[in-house]
Amino acid sequence: MRTGLQLARPTHALGKMIQAQRQGVPFLITGTDYPTRDGSGIRDYIHVWDLAAAHVAALGRFDALPGPATAINLGTGRGTTVRELADAFNRVADSPIQVLEAGRRPGDVVGAYTRIGRAERLLGWRARYDVADGIRHSLQWAAIRDEILSGGEAARVQPISSPEG
Repeated sequence: MRTGLQLARPTHALGKMIQAQRQGVPFLITGTDYPTRDGSGIRDYIHVWDLAAAHVAALGRFDALPGPATAINLGTGRGTTVRELADAFNRVADSPIQVLEAGRRPGDVVGAYTRIGRAERLLGWRARYDVADGIRHSLQWAAIRDEILSGGEAARVQPISSPEG
């Protein structure tokens, strides 16, 4: 937990949820009429530790990968809608956020999520952490972020460890 989101004003959904919680304001779901299971946009949220593990796996198998270049999509293979993300946030967080609906933003798309077969086949890799883990770890980081980034006491005493331990 020595690093995490650096931006004070994030633009992605989870960062906006954390910001809404801290400020005590509602989180806006922008777009609720998409052709998804609940009408909100869908994304493949991947935990940063899983992303790092995939990169390490790619380095370990670098010479065996088909080349000269091989694109390997990384993700969980399971799309999560914005409503599902907000519900998961409220199950994990100590204080839930209020969710309001708003119209689509210009340029927004329904969303996307990955097919993970190539990562499994070529890298022997699969995501280990779920959305709730990512939210939990992001909230833990948010609680110490300002002190860490300012070089305060927490920055000097934080052990280096993975989220599980």
